[in-house]
Amino acid sequence: MKDLEFRPLKASEIDVRVGNVAKSGSGFFLLLYKNARVDQTILDETVGQWNWQCKYYQVKNTMVCSVGIYNEERNEWLWKDNGGDDDYQAEQVKAELSDAFKRACFNWGIGRELYYSPKIWVNQDGENDSKDHYSVKVIEYGTNKKITNLVIVNDKNKKVVFRYGKDKKTAETGDLTPKNDTPTVDEPKGSIDKRDLETIATLVNNFQNENSRKNFYAWLDNNFKTMSLENLTYSQGKIVLKRLGAK
Repeated sequence: MKDLEFRPLKASEIDVRVGNVAKSGSGFFLLLYKNARVDQTILDETVGQWNWQCKYYQVKNTMVCSVGIYNEERNEWLWKDNGGDDDYQAEQVKAELSDAFKRACFNWGIGRELYYSPKIWVNQDGENDSKDHYSVKVIEYGTNKKITNLVIVNDKNKKVVFRYGKDKKTAETGDLTPKNDTPTVDEPKGSIDKRDLETIATLVNNFQNENSRKNFYAWLDNNFKTMSLENLTYSQGKIVLKRLGAK
């Protein structure tokens, strides 16, 4: 069976949301997301609208989505599953189902490039606020769909608030005056990106022997003074991903 190749997300298909806000009020992080409609579109484009399906089941308090893709060579459906957030409320079932579907599509590789987005810090000043809306203006990818160029703008004033990679000083991308994207601000414990946490936990659980896990947690304690992945900050999570060889 040939490996499925899903195209990377376009700038217009990526949602930008505000993540952790510094207690000092100096700035905030932005996170990149996709929505379920994007997954559906890419599945239709890649395998055809008749060659994929999804179904749901519940495990304790978690809704799990199973996305199946038909393989003509093997004449069978192949499935990959993932669950939404735990302890959902009845009125949030729709969001829970959508979340589980998006995560199952991540397992197939759709949008996985967002896992390795650079840290996106925005200074909270007179022009930018955590209550504003932001969008991706430019995104480009290199080898293995790694993000090589990223430009994010404030939808209110149309000014660039973050750039990464190549310097695109054009009228289309607007003012690319560098912002301070490496602030001297204390990130709160537990601010690790949820997707990074899931990836790290999976990689650690896949260690072949107990000694490897012990060595990893010893390294974690030595460098970050914690034995719990949940206590890591956003930046520490990125460092751990690199340590584990995540690409």
